[in-house]
Amino acid sequence: MLKSMRRAGSQGLAILLCLSLTFAPFAGAVAQVDDSEPPVLIHRQLDSGVAGELQTFLARVSDDFGVEEVVLYYRQSDTGQFQSLNMRPLIDSIGEYMIAVETSNNAYSGLQYYIEAIDMSGNITNRGFDYAPIVLPLTAPVIVPAESAPEIAPEIAIARPEAESVPQNEGVSVGPVGILLGIGALLALGTLAGGSSDDDPPSETPVPTTPGTVTLTVISDLPSVE
Repeated sequence: MLKSMRRAGSQGLAILLCLSLTFAPFAGAVAQVDDSEPPVLIHRQLDSGVAGELQTFLARVSDDFGVEEVVLYYRQSDTGQFQSLNMRPLIDSIGEYMIAVETSNNAYSGLQYYIEAIDMSGNITNRGFDYAPIVLPLTAPVIVPAESAPEIAPEIAIARPEAESVPQNEGVSVGPVGILLGIGALLALGTLAGGSSDDDPPSETPVPTTPGTVTLTVISDLPSVE
């Protein structure tokens, strides 16, 4: 009896194993069909940015069966093809994705973009579309003028007093030589006056003069000493 029970148990396990192998593909197909929900994508649009700077985009994505990828599509003008960049999950975060895009200084019309999230089953969720993208307004960069060189103050003219010129006396000036000649003439005249008589008027001896000199004539009334 024990042998029959063991045999029946072994047969039951074999049947269960066969059934599991038989219905496994159907179970996977049922699970695949149940993942019909697209991922949840939350994105907060920026108000504005500055042309020529990095523009950072953030998105929060979640899905019951896992997220395959999150892609940013962007272009810097109304024309041209959209470029794509895979957004990276942030470290120490759950479902946070980020990417930074370089912009040119001339992208004043704004940056056009949209975000696409895909789950493991291929379901897609979009924020914006290629035919109706989100527009990020970009303002012109602020150009700071180079510091101008300090102005050099104009040279201040300093009035310097000029040496006062000594006015020259009009006429003839008498120098040291002229003074000596005058003294010698006085002595000579005094000697001549002493040799003449008191009654005779003193004779005036003309002294030749030269231009540029002054002649002094002294008449002495003192008696001569013999």
